[in-house]
Amino acid sequence: MRLIDPELRIELIASEPDIASPVAVAWDEAGRLFVVEMTDYPAGPKSGKVRMLVDRDGDGRYETASTFADGLNFPNGVLPWNGGVLVTAAPDIVFLKDTNGDGVADERRVVLTGFVEGNQQLRVNGLTWGADNWVYAANGRSDGVVRRPGDPDAKAVPLNRHDFRFRPDTGEIQVVSGFSQFGLPRDDWGRRFPSWNTIPIRHAVIEERVLSRNKYLAESASVASILDPADGGRVFPISPAQTTFNRESTAYFNATCGPTIYRGDVLGDAYKGDAFVCESLTNLVQRRVLEQRGPTFLARRAEADREFLASTDPCFRPVNLTTGPDGALYVVDFYREMVEHPQFVPEALRKSVDFRRWNNRGRLWRISKKDAKLAVGPPLGKAPTAVLVASLEHINAWQRDTAQRLLVERHDTAAIPALAALANAGATPLGRAHALWTLDGLGSLDDAVLARALSDPNAGVREAAAKLADGRPGLADALVKAADAPEIRVRFQAAIALGDLADDRAAGALAKIAARDADDEWARLAVLSGLGEKADRFLQALLDDDPEWLAATSPGQARLLAAAASIVGARNRPDELRKLAARLSPDPNAASVAGRIALLDGLSDGLSRAGRPLHALLKEGPAEAFKGISALLDRAAKVVSAADAPPADRAQALALLARCRPEACAEAVPGLLAPGQPDAVQSASARAVAEVGSPELAGRILERWGALPTRVRREVLSALTTSAPLADRLVTAIEDEEVAMTELAPADRDALRLTPDAALRARIEKLLAKSAPADRGAVVLKFQPSLELKGDAQRGGELFAKNCQTCHQRQGKGNRVGPDLSGVAGRPPAALLKDILDPNADVSPDFSTFLVVTKRGQTFSGLLAEETASSLKLRAAEGIEQSVLRSEIEALRPSGRTLMPEGLEETLGPQGLADLIAFLKQP
Repeated sequence: MRLIDPELRIELIASEPDIASPVAVAWDEAGRLFVVEMTDYPAGPKSGKVRMLVDRDGDGRYETASTFADGLNFPNGVLPWNGGVLVTAAPDIVFLKDTNGDGVADERRVVLTGFVEGNQQLRVNGLTWGADNWVYAANGRSDGVVRRPGDPDAKAVPLNRHDFRFRPDTGEIQVVSGFSQFGLPRDDWGRRFPSWNTIPIRHAVIEERVLSRNKYLAESASVASILDPADGGRVFPISPAQTTFNRESTAYFNATCGPTIYRGDVLGDAYKGDAFVCESLTNLVQRRVLEQRGPTFLARRAEADREFLASTDPCFRPVNLTTGPDGALYVVDFYREMVEHPQFVPEALRKSVDFRRWNNRGRLWRISKKDAKLAVGPPLGKAPTAVLVASLEHINAWQRDTAQRLLVERHDTAAIPALAALANAGATPLGRAHALWTLDGLGSLDDAVLARALSDPNAGVREAAAKLADGRPGLADALVKAADAPEIRVRFQAAIALGDLADDRAAGALAKIAARDADDEWARLAVLSGLGEKADRFLQALLDDDPEWLAATSPGQARLLAAAASIVGARNRPDELRKLAARLSPDPNAASVAGRIALLDGLSDGLSRAGRPLHALLKEGPAEAFKGISALLDRAAKVVSAADAPPADRAQALALLARCRPEACAEAVPGLLAPGQPDAVQSASARAVAEVGSPELAGRILERWGALPTRVRREVLSALTTSAPLADRLVTAIEDEEVAMTELAPADRDALRLTPDAALRARIEKLLAKSAPADRGAVVLKFQPSLELKGDAQRGGELFAKNCQTCHQRQGKGNRVGPDLSGVAGRPPAALLKDILDPNADVSPDFSTFLVVTKRGQTFSGLLAEETASSLKLRAAEGIEQSVLRSEIEALRPSGRTLMPEGLEETLGPQGLADLIAFLKQP
């Protein structure tokens, strides 16, 4: 076992025969260590246990071990609560308690049920006590429709790609932002960091309930990918290379699990707040430093080319991490020869693998500074109220969290005066924050205490107070003041609370935040989420305070203006429309009208969502009220044709013309798709084809098909599948062999199949039958000789840029739509050949496309990138995203296919395949 820091030590605190196959641990208020054992992994028979370890002499080793509960179904998470423990064991979360003192749980009660069992690696897990007094848990990627036993179906909550929180005493359950695989840690301030096997850390920035409160906002982004792109996710094991069966390379994150944010004190100040993640397949633990980036973070490698902890033992399997009562970092070591699930092993080989070998082994490790004196202190379970309140200022988070949990569990109202005093004048910021959270958990947090906290000298306390102030009209003055806070984190949280505030000053306060933070995507989203009923007043305050916004000099400002105006348009209130229209008359002396164009673009988008196109509004309304719009459209046409104008401005002006002057847009689009135009302009032109919806325009583009760049062709094809008239012209081009059927991505073919025109659908099916993909297994076999050819990596890189970068990243280049290919260098050439030629042989649910048909007859396809209760977002080639309100959706269905087209062999040929593989094999 090798630690990179020579000042640290690692010690064994428990091992077999006392424990076996441990996957999660937790200490209760009496100091007992509960260890969840998944001895039944991966395929049973059911034999999971919870073991209870006791360190009676306080020397740090657990000399007493007993079985607290057995017969559990693949248990994988544990959390102390109400004198017992909660355990995740799909399909249930169970509560186990020893009521008679014999060390064995005689109370066994199902708290929640309905979790899908599925793959034993992918089940509900990660129980975590939240700062807000809810219990949080990771979805595990298996979903479920969850309820309390005995509740009617109407009370069941579908998880659908979401993590969740619940109250164990009442069974109340709510979905939350994030979709975690194994582990759901939080930091000292309650921020959650969802896990994934190939992505070591993400951050749940904004709750989806916040986004869903604005029914006019088609936005579903809630989780930030904070991994530093500079390092590509490399790992540096020191153990011997192992035989693995899944597709991901072991040189990169492959089996990340059990992350934690270190919240103790005995590793030293340099480690506080750092993220640690297990990589169980390659026998190591990696450390990431979390650096603030606006309301979120950048997770930077702490060590450039080595790991915080690595082992030469290929059976060291770190699967979970946590901070202990003594402030040390603990490592849960599953210790198995094999951890891959049989599902990922070829069927022909499964019988030859002993997947449960050494299921009777397991170790727990403790990491601390060599000179640290480890001390837990008296058990909190028997501590009086005053000691529990004082423990809220403890330097170690386990002590603080446990004290808060006990005060809330016991409904200890005697603590309220001391908690209020601590919140007002506690010695530590975290102590003051814990006092606020505890008062809230007791239902005794009054506005006076919270108002004072909103003026606390520490930004973390003010951020926590702003979150707690949401929904409290008595704190309007303090929240309006918080809009001027010097820290973006506080302003971000204040924006969310202001969005719910029914006060005339709220719109102006949101405008202040927007004026300062429009270029931060998360702050901008927080502002927009609260504009469901405030967009008109918000724009009035923003533009009155600073008319220069009408020039909108930054992309973030333009996006904010367009989104706010879209909300006004979707609301479709005549007085609001007239007021906004009055601001759109361009100043003839202004160098830029980008802000006005952004407003009109957003307004037209919102009106189309409301079923009232802008051109219809112009005909209906008083000419005087809308006379400025025509002049602005004239300026937009000039911006589109101005080669020296910023590409983003040209793209937005073109989108505006597509909605408002489709004939003029149709004239411009063919030239704007041509080689030499900026990418942003070409992409906007492709989208304009769908918006204009003109078969004549489609015909003009198809006539010069051969001259279009490959990337542009793909975007145009996607546009041509969005409506029946355009699809008809595309099908004609395929029938006339102007466009090759092989150019259509699988998602395009599936979208064509959804056309409502029966006659057109018959023509499509005939074409698809005629060009039905060859037996892909036979194609792979046919091109085996490519593996014998000498590949040229440089030529392969050119082929990758031309054919693959639209959806794949490698070493930071390309679009992150499909899997990142930085780690495939370790895959055998034969496996890479199969991946290229038969991409739909084994489709991961994460990369299966979805098809959406809107009530307006539009068809969209792509990967399901985000979804909330009110909207979803599809991501297609080039990283292009399309947000759709659920209220607009007629049908949503998975295709079971990837975005990657079949038939690349026809484009690449044998030598091209060899070259591409040579490029991918470069480390």
